Amino acid sequence: MADTRRYAHPHRDTQRAFELQPVRSRAWRWGVALAWTAAAASAGAGLTAWALYAGDAGQCPAVAPDVLQTRLSNAELALEQERAERSALQKAADAAQAETVKLQADLVFLRNHGARPNAR
Repeated sequence: MADTRRYAHPHRDTQRAFELQPVRSRAWRWGVALAWTAAAASAGAGLTAWALYAGDAGQCPAVAPDVLQTRLSNAELALEQERAERSALQKAADAAQAETVKLQADLVFLRNHGARPNAR
């Protein structure tokens, strides 16, 4: 097909190197990259600070060793008393169950031997 333009140039466009040009400037792209980096770093620092220092409320308060020893002794005494109470309660429950079994056996015996054969 013939070239219909009046001044036909010898195809300058085919001899140039074409490459994509970025829409934003290089400075703008570096600025966005640095902003994202700063945001990620601050988020990481905030998360680290929260993880390390947010749990301080659940830690034991600093007390004198004598007070701590007294509290420990009281807790051990209370634990020993609770163990003794549970042991006594378990013994009482075992005795009550044994007596219940004995009374049931007596009841079965009395029902079997105390029934009158011709009574109505």
